[in-house]
Amino acid sequence: MSEEYITQFAEVLLPLPVKGYFTYRIPQELNNQILPGMRAVVQFGKKRFYTALVRRVHDKAPQVMALKYVLSVIDSLPVVNERQFALWEWMASYYMCTIGEVMNAALPSAYKLASESRIILDPEYVKDAEVLNDREFQIVEALDLQKILTLTDVSRIIGIAKVIPLVKTMIEKGIIRVEEEITERYKPRTETCIRLTESYQDESAMNAVMDKLNKKAFKQLQVLMAFISMSRCFSGNEKEVTKSELLKSPGSSAAQLDGLIKKGILEAFPRNVSRLLHPDAIASPAAVQLSPVQQQAFEELKSPLAENQVVLLKGVTSSGKTEVYIRLIDEVIDRGKQVLFLLPEIALTTQIIQRLQKYFGASVGVYHSRYNEAERVEIWNKANLPLAGQAEQQPYKVLLGARSALFLPFTDLGLIIVDEEHDTSYKQNDPSPRYNARDVAAVLGQIHHAPVLLGSATPSIESFFNTQQGKYKYVELNERYGGLKMPEIKIIDIREEAKFNRMKSHFSQQLLDTISNVLNAGEQVILFQNRRGFSLRLECDTCHYTPQCVNCDVTLIYHKQINMLKCHYCGYSMQVPAKCPDCSSPALKMKGFGTEKVEEELSILFPEAVIGRMDLDTTRTKFAYQKIIGEFETGKIDILVGTQMVTKGLDFDNVSLVGVLYADGLLSYPDFRAFERSYQLLAQVSGRAGRKNKQGLVLIQANNPKHPLLQWVIDNNYDEMYKQQLQDRYTYKYPPFYRLLEVSLRHREYEILNHAAGVLAGMLRPYFGKLLLGPEYPMVSRIRNQYIKNIILKTGKGKDAAQLKFEVARQIEKFLELPDYKSVRVQLDVDPM
Repeated sequence: MSEEYITQFAEVLLPLPVKGYFTYRIPQELNNQILPGMRAVVQFGKKRFYTALVRRVHDKAPQVMALKYVLSVIDSLPVVNERQFALWEWMASYYMCTIGEVMNAALPSAYKLASESRIILDPEYVKDAEVLNDREFQIVEALDLQKILTLTDVSRIIGIAKVIPLVKTMIEKGIIRVEEEITERYKPRTETCIRLTESYQDESAMNAVMDKLNKKAFKQLQVLMAFISMSRCFSGNEKEVTKSELLKSPGSSAAQLDGLIKKGILEAFPRNVSRLLHPDAIASPAAVQLSPVQQQAFEELKSPLAENQVVLLKGVTSSGKTEVYIRLIDEVIDRGKQVLFLLPEIALTTQIIQRLQKYFGASVGVYHSRYNEAERVEIWNKANLPLAGQAEQQPYKVLLGARSALFLPFTDLGLIIVDEEHDTSYKQNDPSPRYNARDVAAVLGQIHHAPVLLGSATPSIESFFNTQQGKYKYVELNERYGGLKMPEIKIIDIREEAKFNRMKSHFSQQLLDTISNVLNAGEQVILFQNRRGFSLRLECDTCHYTPQCVNCDVTLIYHKQINMLKCHYCGYSMQVPAKCPDCSSPALKMKGFGTEKVEEELSILFPEAVIGRMDLDTTRTKFAYQKIIGEFETGKIDILVGTQMVTKGLDFDNVSLVGVLYADGLLSYPDFRAFERSYQLLAQVSGRAGRKNKQGLVLIQANNPKHPLLQWVIDNNYDEMYKQQLQDRYTYKYPPFYRLLEVSLRHREYEILNHAAGVLAGMLRPYFGKLLLGPEYPMVSRIRNQYIKNIILKTGKGKDAAQLKFEVARQIEKFLELPDYKSVRVQLDVDPM
């Protein structure tokens, strides 16, 4: 008697901003083949097909009359594990977004297959060339030959980019139909290898065929002998030989090799190869030598890390935190576990990866957005032990990356390191989920029962507060490695310098003299200016007209390299006007300065020096970071000008001077975190000075040299900054005492947005009272033709906060049901930065 058939169902997750999971019926032929974490193809809506992730498989029929079927399963092994799903669900709940949005952020794009529209001739269409125009005739002719065309094919055939209107017309005429095809975007890279066929793996058979070739095909014998020599196939220590290697041997040719393959002596087979830069990096056996202070910190870290706690390591700049990390990583790897090493900027991975590969070789992987989608899938698979095993690849033991590395499919995580934990780059702003990687790392540690180590010379106030409350453990490294002195910091009063005519453009005479002395001594300089571009604005001296972006409420910034005025929000650009568009005056002047202008002026002031620039404009290409950092490390660049990128943990041996060109720009920013961030930036950039064998010098140009924050930086007095800021935040109810939730409303119409923001604020005010701020326009009140208005909500911590978030979501749902405001976009940002 046949076994009774059990109907199975799959709850799947779609990469769309829709709530919850969707249930599909599993066809009988796929029963027991689908597991949670596998990708499956499903139809969603009438015409679209998506790659869904299977969350659960069960046999409980939902109360729905008609269910769609799972169409096919893509994977033989799960690509996402249960712990990843747990993290995604926590993120969706905490950051008030959909789990589909988290999935979209987490999965490499090559894993998210989308359907591509294809066209076929309508079976009922009767071909009549006389009623077709030229383009329609071209398409019908092509379909006669190929049967199926993608929209890309159609565009190529008729030579126009926008083919949708034409396709729509042909559908209406009954000429064609549209269907959807799912396309797999990731294909492993392969190379062709050569091996002996089974018949000739015996030495006697090989001797016989070699005698035969010697008489009739001597050139083929040469190729065969070259293969035997390279492969060592009869020595017991066989090595794979690639086709390209074999054809490079003397006397070899493709024709002779093809002849051996046709005779069945050799055979070609594909082998998967890595797309990555350093797949075969070799580890050095040398162990890290810790100083007594580092060794003490290492010992203090062991106990809380063994208990899977979150620990903050506060180490002054150049204290050697990385060496301590390496010793900890070594112990974790010895236990057979994996390590996640998070960094705030891709730029930092260049130096750190070299140091980690020196000790751990090819077991170190790097994951960030500059990799293409195929490379990211390869790293994803090598982080997942079962997938790496299936692909016969060595799995990664250490994964290094920016915030997206959190989403990798770790199976046995033993330690998470978040270096420069204070950095705002850990916060994802757009699109949703708007998460903070530092906070998510703490939750990931709980899910994996793994410790989390936060490292910084200037910890965030929230993290340091958690150590004072006993929530995090605290370890300090308060001495620079090798007994190096902290840099000497001097403040230059640029008002006084200007008063006595000692300023050359944006450089004080003292700064220029010091740069000259440093360059003459064969040493290097870093100059920090926190704005990119050439000039911050163009202004008419007569009527004070300033060119504005047509899409955003910001002034356009001049970029000399492209000789254009450009918006940094939407990318809009325009030519520099020859005269003022308002009053026709030719007196247009550049006001303010960015890194591009600093670079140009330095090349005039120091014509013999090589000037480099590191900002968003110069680091857009894949290996731009490595090139700039490599050239500065090797002394090819004398002066490096940069934005925040140069402040973040980079280690250069020969830098003896750091200059901050305009500290006031940091201090005057209207944000409750402005003092904290200014202190962190100035302390971090100061830490780049004085490495290995010499005390460095830091010169900070400012209009207000007596500002208390500058004094804290000079004294390296983090504690005083922390106490003062903590008092202010307690008084005004800001983090770490309260949590913030920003509700942002956007609309193209100014009046609609104003009314909408007032209505939503009125709906939320009963729950928050005086803890609701706004609605108010932000500093940039229009971006990409969307006006913006923000409401800030403050909540306490614990259950009350969770209940208030629930009410916020409920009130926003009610608000969006109001007919007048259905076109208003509402965005939520939990813990905005």
